[in-house]
Amino acid sequence: MSGARRTIAVLFGGANSEHEVSCSSARSVEEHLDRTLFDPVVLGADRRGGWHRVDRVDDLATADPAEGRRLPDLAGVDMVLPVLHGRFGEDGTLQGLLELAGTPYVGNGVLASAVAMDKFRCQQVLGGSGIPTVPTVLVDRSDLADRTDRIGARTVTDRAAVLGYPLFVKPNRSGSSVGAARVTEPADLQEAVDAALAHDDAALLQPFQAGDEVDVAVLQRPDGSLAVAPPLRVRLSTEATYFDYASKYSAGSVEFEIPARVPTAVTERVMALARLAFEALGCEGLARIDFFVTADGRAVLNEVNTMPGLTSVSQFPRMWAAAGMGYPELLTALLERAFAARGTAAPVPTAQPERAAPVGRG
Repeated sequence: MSGARRTIAVLFGGANSEHEVSCSSARSVEEHLDRTLFDPVVLGADRRGGWHRVDRVDDLATADPAEGRRLPDLAGVDMVLPVLHGRFGEDGTLQGLLELAGTPYVGNGVLASAVAMDKFRCQQVLGGSGIPTVPTVLVDRSDLADRTDRIGARTVTDRAAVLGYPLFVKPNRSGSSVGAARVTEPADLQEAVDAALAHDDAALLQPFQAGDEVDVAVLQRPDGSLAVAPPLRVRLSTEATYFDYASKYSAGSVEFEIPARVPTAVTERVMALARLAFEALGCEGLARIDFFVTADGRAVLNEVNTMPGLTSVSQFPRMWAAAGMGYPELLTALLERAFAARGTAAPVPTAQPERAAPVGRG
């Protein structure tokens, strides 16, 4: 990338349960963005959804909510780097806003973001492409009552029994394991479902997958081709029963083994499935795709993350570091792809004089 430095708006925060995760990602971006190529502008959404231009990420915590804007101030911005996770950030809503504003941005578009955030629908799309996924039951608040109005209706407890215990309950549209719980017996099911429904209007029930979590990082080059980093295997501490929120964002709770010490055939399989999933969803720029690999080498896709965590301990940048791409280089690569795919910001249209409405046909 040559020429004058480009102005990059780093968008972060958000009115959702992943606000702090987004702030952590934005701090890492703020620290590692190549200042010889880019001038950063930091725009944060507070917990009420108001937008603020701040000097540094940490200044958002003390910003006056009463001064928050309904929309981010994108004046003078060449490109947006959105590092918001979860609802109103990674679910296609922010991407739609940027499309309407004519402002190019890094990463996945409206459709891929929305589908990937809806885990149940994402599984349906991926399954249609021949990608194995975790067996899943979708429940909402109406399922908590005795549905005598529906032929063959079964209670949530009955449906969970079919999956077997232990099982996992999590919000359908959330990330970072927020609202997720491991359930080992029917007596604890209701509490876990209620907790998941506090974060979304639907919850997922999924059977425990005996095996390792193996994650794959996909990066799109400026010419549109895909690069895949060496897969990562998640190794939990002895105290952790699964890869929960605390394990993901607390130092020492988990070890990332890169490259994953799994059979070569498994490595090739998850890398190929990751590419296929990226293409099936119409992803753009980047994605982290998470699998479970069983003892017999079978791989099933768990989730697709269209804006993976970019903190200093997150999987995505660490996988690319293992491939020889440092954090500043990774950010530059993401921006180069976005400029190649989406160009630069369109000029703000000037107001046009009102014209008389055309006479309609009778």
